Amino acid sequence: MNSNRNNAIKVMNEKIYEKYAWIVFFAIGAMFLVAAVPHALGFNTDSALVESIAGTTIDGLKASNPMFFNLYNFYFSGGGLSDLGFAFFLIVISMTAYRRGDKWAWYAFWFVPAFFLGFVALSLTLESTSSLLPPLMVFIILSLVGLLLPFRKFFPSKA
Repeated sequence: MNSNRNNAIKVMNEKIYEKYAWIVFFAIGAMFLVAAVPHALGFNTDSALVESIAGTTIDGLKASNPMFFNLYNFYFSGGGLSDLGFAFFLIVISMTAYRRGDKWAWYAFWFVPAFFLGFVALSLTLESTSSLLPPLMVFIILSLVGLLLPFRKFFPSKA
């Protein structure tokens, strides 16, 4: 009974940016979900990137080497399915454990900026990264904000 009262007091004392920080990860997950659906269905939404890497358009790749295109499309669609899973877990964990203030969720969500930083590192190996860097940087900054704003919710001061 006393712990319920302490939890109620803790929730009442939460600052608004601590209380609603979970929405940052929910939004990242929702944006990622929207982008992942066409990816999973095999629709490439960044044909300029494909052209800068392959030296030809997607249609040119399909015409010149259908077997390689099938391999490309298989891995591309598989990446989209992975993105759907990533988005799903971001949404679910943000709405439940992260919103409640479970420490494990805060630690687990450090994967989000690390994931996008890894993507930045991977994209820097390409000659043309201009289309990738701005959204990746936005996701990195948003995820860091979503982690740092509610820090005291997850790690209250001892005083």
